[in-house]
Amino acid sequence: MFGNLREEAKAAVLRYFPERQIYLRSGGEVSYYVLKTRTQVMITSLLGATALWCLVTLLNVIWGFNPIAGASKKNRMIKAEYERTVENYKARLESAEFQLNQQQQDFEKIAKNLQEKHATLAKHLDQPVLDPSLPEFGLTTQFKPTFLRSPGLRDASERESRVGVMKTAEVDLGTDADRSLMNLDSTQNDKLMKVEFDTLSDIEKSRAIIEATDLNVVDILSAGSPGTGGPLFDVTGGEDGDPRVISIQARVAESKLLEDAIESLPLGFPVEGDARLTSAFGVRKDPFTKRPAMHQAVDIGARYGAKIIATADGVVIHSGRKSNYGRVVFVDHGHGFITKYAHLSKTLVKKGQIVKKGDRVGEMGSSGRSTGPHLHYEVTFQDRAYDPDKFLKAGLYVQ
Repeated sequence: MFGNLREEAKAAVLRYFPERQIYLRSGGEVSYYVLKTRTQVMITSLLGATALWCLVTLLNVIWGFNPIAGASKKNRMIKAEYERTVENYKARLESAEFQLNQQQQDFEKIAKNLQEKHATLAKHLDQPVLDPSLPEFGLTTQFKPTFLRSPGLRDASERESRVGVMKTAEVDLGTDADRSLMNLDSTQNDKLMKVEFDTLSDIEKSRAIIEATDLNVVDILSAGSPGTGGPLFDVTGGEDGDPRVISIQARVAESKLLEDAIESLPLGFPVEGDARLTSAFGVRKDPFTKRPAMHQAVDIGARYGAKIIATADGVVIHSGRKSNYGRVVFVDHGHGFITKYAHLSKTLVKKGQIVKKGDRVGEMGSSGRSTGPHLHYEVTFQDRAYDPDKFLKAGLYVQ
């Protein structure tokens, strides 16, 4: 059966594509070419395939399938996806820049806060303010005067902090520098708490010393050096000011004012060597008239020629004879305080001379209105006489 089909197919091919000869005549010569059946089949198949491809392409164009258009649509999709990717990266970049800027602002805020704390510590410790980028702390203290103990605080209860516990800096950059900042801030907070405690203690002791002399603290501070100025302590703190730091700065400033006031107080003993109080401040029987009279000083007895010394730093405003005082030295200590050393046998200083506490200003004698060798020691504040014995007793608590 298959043999018959094969023979029939071969017969049909030979019938439609018999061997042909093509004759060509050129220049009186005749030549011919033979087209075999196989060659004709191959040429016919090639032409048929070409025709079929052209037909299919034509039908696809007519029915709307365009390979070029399909490629263009795919390209548009790829482009849109690319643009979306670019926009996402831009958004992430902007977000990162915003976070970095915010962290930079937080870092600067913390750095400023650390600098303020360091400046407060440096002021308390009498150290220079260092580079805020790498704060370091000295431990040398030069607080003066030195209090041996308090003469009895009138306000026995401990002062409470005016501001709550200091908050540690809150910034997280996720770096070693961040951890270092946090540790440094914690260390500064501990030191500031100690500074606050020490400063409050010094303030209370200074106030107690002043009040032991029966003087008003406000009056003494008001009688300080004329003029205004000094470091700025902005009580508002601005937006970034740390209220606790501002509070401590104010207390340090108050402590410094009280220090200056204490240094002006004549708290020393005016006679070198052995001496004794022979006449107190107040109303007494006058040694000459034998009638009651106001004695605005204390009399201190010692050997003739005993050295008389300044009871605080100051400037000599008078040295020489003065009526009933005899030979006398006046010393201005500032803040309205003047001490007078009278009945001297000899003065050792001149007007305008600067003296330190403990410097010799004269020698004990009995010049002027006196019955024998002694020192008439007088303390005035704003031209009013105060009991020198209270200053002498208050001086026992200050070195």
